[in-house]
Amino acid sequence: MKKLIIIGLTAIIGTGICGCNIKENSSDDTKKNTEIVLNERQKEILEEEGLSTNPEELTYSQKKSIVAIDEMLTAIEKKYNRSFSYAGYIEEGALEEEQLIAYPSDGDKDGESFAVTRTKESGEYVYEDEYVNVVAKQIYAAYILEYCQTQLGENNVKVYSIITNIKDKEMLLKAEQIDFNVSGESCIFVDGEKITEEVYNNFLSSYEKWTEEHGIDENTEFVLLKEEVIKNVNKYNYTNYLSSEYYLLMNSQND
Repeated sequence: MKKLIIIGLTAIIGTGICGCNIKENSSDDTKKNTEIVLNERQKEILEEEGLSTNPEELTYSQKKSIVAIDEMLTAIEKKYNRSFSYAGYIEEGALEEEQLIAYPSDGDKDGESFAVTRTKESGEYVYEDEYVNVVAKQIYAAYILEYCQTQLGENNVKVYSIITNIKDKEMLLKAEQIDFNVSGESCIFVDGEKITEEVYNNFLSSYEKWTEEHGIDENTEFVLLKEEVIKNVNKYNYTNYLSSEYYLLMNSQND
């Protein structure tokens, strides 16, 4: 589940500002002589992409892109009153909208990246973004984890969750708005050293009942791990531990 998300995101990010598709017209002096003054953020992004921070050494397309990236980051920073960082950019083309991939500067680039699109309406830029999905995912994951910890103990379970659908997408999700509003997927890892098979099986029943009562449509993988395994599981590698060499029992719940 996690791997598929990261692979898909990498395909987008991989285009970067080096992947801009605007062709320069060598007879267009305006384009050739475009002048910009780079700020520190723009220089950092160019360095990250392996490009020069000397504007005179950049193509028109690269100049246009780095200006757009900074403008799009600034727009969402004003909207949410927090800092965001660059993760990728796709220039507008015949079959695609201009798109920035960003993530909270104090967050996780792999797990919290989201798309920002920019279009023009009546001569003005209009911005749309998917940051709500990042916020919702964090709240949803914490909501699921809290229930699991109340049933199994704080140190005996690890949970990794994603949202697959939000019925009401107009709001930034709060914990009390999850019920009857969200569909998701979770991998729940239980420490087989401290949790018996009986307790584990009882938890499966209680979790199914809890999700039904709260109107949460979940596809869930439950994994009772062998001794000493859970300490090695983290958000970057957890799909590796769905292999039979690491667990005692594995069960699926598909609502």
